Amino acid sequence: MGDINQRLFLTRYLPEVDGPILEVGSKDYGNTASFRDAYVSKEYIGVDLSGGKNVDRVIDLALGTGDLPHSHFALVICCSVLEHVRRPWEMAENLTRLLRPGGAIYVAVPWVWRYHPYPDDYFRFSWRGVAEIFPRIMWSNRLYSTNVQDEFIEIPSDGSGVDNQLAKYVEQRKYLPYLQVHMLGTKAQHPAGEARSLELGHASGPNTVDGAGDQYLRWYYDTNVWKRLNYRGVRILKNVSDLWNYQEIIHERRIEWVIETGTRHGGSALYFADLLAARKGAGLVISVDVDHDALQIPSAGMPGLRLLMGDSASPAIIDEIRSLLPAQRGPLFVILDSDHRKEHVLRELNAYVPLMQPGDYLIVEDTCVNGHPVRPEFGPGPMEAINTFVEDNPAALRPDRSREEKFACTFAPRGYYVRA
Repeated sequence: MGDINQRLFLTRYLPEVDGPILEVGSKDYGNTASFRDAYVSKEYIGVDLSGGKNVDRVIDLALGTGDLPHSHFALVICCSVLEHVRRPWEMAENLTRLLRPGGAIYVAVPWVWRYHPYPDDYFRFSWRGVAEIFPRIMWSNRLYSTNVQDEFIEIPSDGSGVDNQLAKYVEQRKYLPYLQVHMLGTKAQHPAGEARSLELGHASGPNTVDGAGDQYLRWYYDTNVWKRLNYRGVRILKNVSDLWNYQEIIHERRIEWVIETGTRHGGSALYFADLLAARKGAGLVISVDVDHDALQIPSAGMPGLRLLMGDSASPAIIDEIRSLLPAQRGPLFVILDSDHRKEHVLRELNAYVPLMQPGDYLIVEDTCVNGHPVRPEFGPGPMEAINTFVEDNPAALRPDRSREEKFACTFAPRGYYVRA
């Protein structure tokens, strides 16, 4: 739901929509204007953090897209929402993924406004700030509105301070009126191609993960290609792009110690041991799992590889790992890839991050499940665990987005971190 100026803006500049519509922050509190009523003949989905009138799906779009289809919506409406999101750039990325190529997005955010928590209030946005967090949207309409009905002021492309011209002085104190930023844009069209082909769209820079990466990831995951991989004859359940990233991380950061949770068949443990051996590192690969029933390498371990059996987040296992790590050690690489339920991954994060030193590297695997973008039925998993951990420990980890996005396809979206 929106205010009257938001509805006026949208219906004035986009009176017709050819396709399904997604409204973010759709809950009707009884004092808002309806967007749904303006598009009664279209498929319309309203999403909010909690259920209520005008809410069709309860999804936190800052954490993921849930069961909503990617590249599907002809219009996304996001009004008076982004200021309440702790990491709005991540919600912006998810909204872009849901929008089909050529689809429109309407964003309204406060520029000069009072504090209004829902459930909290974090940001104020200039029009350039909106453009920055939506790098793949081409913006065509930019206006301010005041709290007066149908009072709009065009924002010039040079940003020449039109807001400042509205300022008033009262007893030498300068006041700006309430101002909202309204922006309408479209997602870049992908080049035409053959049906079912994968084509990279126009990205804004080398760090932008395009929708084609998600499309390829869904194919790679859903066809179980990743379950048919072997390393030196041993089964390895990984994304090959991640494996390439891992060997680069080990070389570039001079990794000497690797901790892996989730040994399974042993292919990745063997892979990491070979990489450390090639570097002639002084440390070990330590790999943990609850059992060795599927193990295809010797359970006693191999040169440079120590296998442990037990709950990877249990105090007993953590104490054993701590005893293997010398006080003066080289750089450490931690890969969490065992039980993917949120509760377990969060236990692992709370156990392993304190073992890490500044500059050590962390991967949280399979953040792609629970609709990020695969297996929407999974339920809260690694993505939700790392989001919770980062919110609770904002200074502990630094995201490495350029590494994560290098190949536009990863089992660990938002799962690459450096210990701060």
